[in-house]
Amino acid sequence: MSKPKQQLMTSNVLLVEVPPQFIALCEASGASPQAALRGMAAMVCGLQYDSDNRLVPLEDAAA
Repeated sequence: MSKPKQQLMTSNVLLVEVPPQFIALCEASGASPQAALRGMAAMVCGLQYDSDNRLVPLEDAAA
């Protein structure tokens, strides 16, 4: 019997310099800077995170 294949999530790490105002806005809204930047990057690509934290196309996110 073969072992089930593990699904590995690959990610890229990027260091980004952001202004202190961005950090203050994130803190005020309760979002982490990482989550805010991931969300913005997803929107630029026409994607959105669903309730299961998966990326889906923007038009499918409401379904």
